[in-house]
Order: sequence, then C-alpha cells, then structure tokens
Amino acid sequence: MEEKSKMQLIKEYIETCPLLDGDTINVDYLKDDIYSYSIDRTPTQPLVQPFIDGGGKKQITFDFTVTAPLSSMVVDNLVNSKFGEDFVDWIDSQNRVHNLPDIDGAFKIECTSPSYVLQKTETTAIYIIQMNFTYYEL
Repeated sequence: MEEKSKMQLIKEYIETCPLLDGDTINVDYLKDDIYSYSIDRTPTQPLVQPFIDGGGKKQITFDFTVTAPLSSMVVDNLVNSKFGEDFVDWIDSQNRVHNLPDIDGAFKIECTSPSYVLQKTETTAIYIIQMNFTYYEL
C-alpha cells in the first residue's frame, strides 16, 4: 500500500471538523459550487529549524478556502463570517488538546489569519483562512 502524502493526511484531518457536515475537501481545486472546500499549499521555506543530527522542525503552509453564498442581506454574509470564526476556534481547540493530523512528529496546526474574502461575485465569495502545520522530522 502506498504511503499517504502529508497533504492527504491534513485533508483527512480537516474533514473531521464537525462544521463541514461530512463534506469532502479538495486539494488545489475549488469548485464553483457553494460550500466547496479546498486546501492549497502556499510557498514557504519548509525547514524552520535544522537539527545537528540532520533532522529538523519543518512546516507546511496552506490556505483553507471555501466558496460560500454572498448576498446583499447582511445576515447571510454574517453566517459566512461566523463559519470562519468557528473554524478558527475548532482548530485552536484541537491544537490545545494535541489532536493533530496523523503525521509522524506532528507538533502544531494553527490558523495564521482570520477568514477573509479573496474574490467575490454578486452571488458567491471565496473565503480564505491561512494555516500552518509544524512537525519534527528526524
């Protein structure tokens, strides 16, 4: 059996978030449909801190993106804002109890930005939450 990639394991971890109601997350692909989700790697230096023995503390940075409905009704858009706040809170709570992606050496997963709008039309918006996963590799 082929070993899963770290992005696959991060995807599977985020899919356990109860806010997603069992929806699937794509990787590097976001559908135009509302309530579509994706995780997309962002460029960064993967090695945070080298160790003398050749290992090190490493990171994977990525965006969690969501396509959500947008309207002129403030209450509708506040639902999107609340989802972003709740997702950040869920990640924070999982990190506090050390419930992390199933990756050897997992140290921390965190949201490094609040939810914000990247792009919008009259009826949809793409929201992004920037994230970081840190792990030790020996």
